[in-house]
Amino acid sequence: MHIAVAAPSLTGRLHSTFALVSRLEIEGHKVTYLCSAEIAKKVHKQGFSYVEIPEINFYFDDSEQVVQYSLFARFKFHFMNLGKHYKRGKRILHLEEYKKIIIELNPDRIIIDVELHDIIFPALATKIPVILCHTWFSDKIDVKLPSIRTSIIPGQGFSGSKLGISLSWVKMRLMVYGRLWINKLTFNNYRREVFRKYAKEIGFSRNNLLLNTLPPLYSFNKLPILTLAMQEMEFPHTPANNLRYLGPMVFENRIGINSNLDTENRISKVLALKENSSKKLIYCSVSSFVKGDVSFLKKVIEAVSDEENWLLIMTLGGNINPELLGAIPENIFLFSWVPQLKVLEKSDCSINHAGINSINECLHFAVPILAYSGKFFDQNGNAARIAYQGMGLRGDKDMDTSETIRHNIVRILTEASFKSKMIEMNELYQEYRQREITPFLN
Repeated sequence: MHIAVAAPSLTGRLHSTFALVSRLEIEGHKVTYLCSAEIAKKVHKQGFSYVEIPEINFYFDDSEQVVQYSLFARFKFHFMNLGKHYKRGKRILHLEEYKKIIIELNPDRIIIDVELHDIIFPALATKIPVILCHTWFSDKIDVKLPSIRTSIIPGQGFSGSKLGISLSWVKMRLMVYGRLWINKLTFNNYRREVFRKYAKEIGFSRNNLLLNTLPPLYSFNKLPILTLAMQEMEFPHTPANNLRYLGPMVFENRIGINSNLDTENRISKVLALKENSSKKLIYCSVSSFVKGDVSFLKKVIEAVSDEENWLLIMTLGGNINPELLGAIPENIFLFSWVPQLKVLEKSDCSINHAGINSINECLHFAVPILAYSGKFFDQNGNAARIAYQGMGLRGDKDMDTSETIRHNIVRILTEASFKSKMIEMNELYQEYRQREITPFLN
């Protein structure tokens, strides 16, 4: 079978598709990525086949510049060009170009990330079977299941009661529709409207489109969806009929785009120090945090600084200047980037922002998690599931003190239940890795 795959540029999501594509190729399928020039470099470096497509325009506005103008200017532009918005929108979003590329490639199946609406709708127009894919837990509206955007744990307090969960969903839906109407009234809704009209043009029923919390524009309630997550990590509920769990996809053979010899040597020295002593290694990965979280990082450093038997590796990404963190103790090592799998394999505790890819990589090595949600997208819901399942602890990056963080780390390192639960989850994860993917494509 020839399978086309369209993935976003986000590193974690892209790495997940690398694992998925590798397994599909092992099962005998031909796989071709549909990707922009930016992603093509990474895909090519890993040795996968691809067809280059135009860059996806996530920040589309119909006038291409008018969003920067006053509300009156946008109002005037909108009504003076009423008959032109859709035609111009199709051009700006490259919808017909994507459709032509897919027809020429002519795959038997197309697996598309759920946020890539620009490719989903043209693919549907070709009548080639489309399978959507994401890395999230279920976000089905259910009195037993809080939204993955919230920190609610079922059964805990009023918020975790059926009434509390129902009210949280009402609040979430009001926020979704509120955002929609604000965008309409400020003439910032062109992208969504173009997709809606294009769906009608190609005969795709708008009853199959849902305004939801994830992804930002539409969700699809009929198309098959594969999630690269474990059902065993979910809160108890009945998943939607079109959702199937493939399990976490961790790509071990990744070639580090940001790797360099100096970083590799420094990491090797820290890991050797860990191996040749009884010291515990804590890995703090907060590369998606922003400057506003410097205070949290300082608290983590303070929590670890006086513990001679602890080593801390902290990654900062490209968003945080190390000089803002002050003097760094000898048992703490800062990096802008590290080979994460190499570090996690030797770690005793992972402090992370509860991003699903970091969680899945902790599962890969059975590393207990201290989750400090970045409070974006699904991170609150992921942190709640970690705590609910006993895979670790969750804290509040804004409220917890350095002493609270230190206490949480002590618990992770000394209470055997967390490691035992991660080993149990790792065994389930290994079962997912042995499953054949092909049946999920039919």
